Amino acid sequence: MPFTNQRSIATLEANDPSTSGESPSMSDSSDIATAPASPTSHLVEIENVYLELGGVKILDSVSLNVSRGEVVVLVGPSGAGKTSLLRTVNGLNPITSGSVEVDGIEVQQRDEAAGTTQRKLKGPQLRSARKEIGFVFQHFNLFPHLTALDNIAHAPRKVLGLSKEEARERGLQLLERVGLENRAHTKPSRLSGGQKQRVAIARALAMRPRLMLFDEPTSALDPEMVGEVLDVMRELAQDQMTMMVVTHEMGFAREVADRLVVMADGHIVEEGRPADVFSNPKHERTKAFFSRIL
Repeated sequence: MPFTNQRSIATLEANDPSTSGESPSMSDSSDIATAPASPTSHLVEIENVYLELGGVKILDSVSLNVSRGEVVVLVGPSGAGKTSLLRTVNGLNPITSGSVEVDGIEVQQRDEAAGTTQRKLKGPQLRSARKEIGFVFQHFNLFPHLTALDNIAHAPRKVLGLSKEEARERGLQLLERVGLENRAHTKPSRLSGGQKQRVAIARALAMRPRLMLFDEPTSALDPEMVGEVLDVMRELAQDQMTMMVVTHEMGFAREVADRLVVMADGHIVEEGRPADVFSNPKHERTKAFFSRIL
């Protein structure tokens, strides 16, 4: 039974260049769309996923559902498979077996007839599915030759077909919401790490996704920059955005997560409400992990 919160849904383009002060409240943002009614409360359904890369087992029979409006935080030791699991959700890591669905669309499945891994969706279909998923990478992945505003406006113009004026207006609104309206015409080389990551979040939101994936969004930041990024993520959670977050920020997990998922050795070893898992971990791997970081 999923540990759902009391929020309802707010809203993939893989914004990866290799493949192609105070933050105002986001609560009235028109850039976070409301999802239409769905016959299932689950936005993400991961079923018996097995992933092998280069002969190495990365994920082993992992199943996980994420409800609409839920914030799920993935924690665990390095090499547990957390990032790999995120990357299966938008097809960046083709799975070896199992299935991955986002909003009722099967993104990946095993081709039983061929006996090989196949993406369920290819080409335009996969790109269309990815419009629904925002991915915030650990190392920002901004286009270095574009300004903050142009980084945000790029995908809405190229993928959604917005006019230059519409895309720039959307970008300016999002920069304001992440507290960077005065950095619109600044290139990434002149931004701090925290500012770069806030631009990356705004860029992902510009596609008006239904799901946001965060892969250790603060791990590359200086300690004083971490808070400004987490503040933006807190506001997204308050605005009912469905989120899957890989992080080592245990304070954030305690405060914001609806469900804490602990991974080790390619398995989900424990999951539950953060207060319960932190105060009374059941699995020995969870106990060992917490003993090293808490």
